[in-house]
Amino acid sequence: MTSRAVDDPRSLLTLGRVDSVRVQVGYRASPEERVDRHYLLDLSVPESDGGGGADVFDERRVLAALEPVLYAGADARRHYSLHQHRWHTSWGASPGALEIGLLVTTGPRTTALSEASYDGVTRAFRDVMEVAGRPERTLTSRESAVQRARSAAATAYALDPDALSLRAEEHHSADNSWTLALRSTAQDEYDVVVGFVEGYAGSVSVRHVHQIEASDSIGPE
Repeated sequence: MTSRAVDDPRSLLTLGRVDSVRVQVGYRASPEERVDRHYLLDLSVPESDGGGGADVFDERRVLAALEPVLYAGADARRHYSLHQHRWHTSWGASPGALEIGLLVTTGPRTTALSEASYDGVTRAFRDVMEVAGRPERTLTSRESAVQRARSAAATAYALDPDALSLRAEEHHSADNSWTLALRSTAQDEYDVVVGFVEGYAGSVSVRHVHQIEASDSIGPE
């Protein structure tokens, strides 16, 4: 068995092409606390006209586009944790995937902080969509919105999506977005917005509603 130089472009073992990108951004008050707000972006990466665009996908540009999420209303960059995962297989025609996760530690929750994080992620996700290839905007049905909301909350908080009940919903037709309230079997509440970035259904915001908020907002049944 002959060995190849590590920089040999003919190497059989490569990172592979990128067909899909998933970005997750979570904000937490401290490393010991659970995530308070969680944002997800799922994108398909189109091929270039030459058919090789996905093979040379530059994930460094994605990381650069995500930098605004590290500030969340602060002048200096906040502490963060980053994980990055690439996956592909040589067995059959399976898509290659890139996953990037960011956890940002912000300190005590405030309304201003929440708004700043939302604005920063919205701006960053727009830039990521430009890097990966802006998706075509299509109408999001109620069924699709509910499915995406349950899936996003389950992903963010390690829940069973089928155990999340729909408490309320609102369709914003002008923005092609949906706002949904979910409740888990543990009586935790989650506010979810599907399509919060320019009406693209693959962009989902999930906020864990703390019990004092839930008791103030729901009222008697």
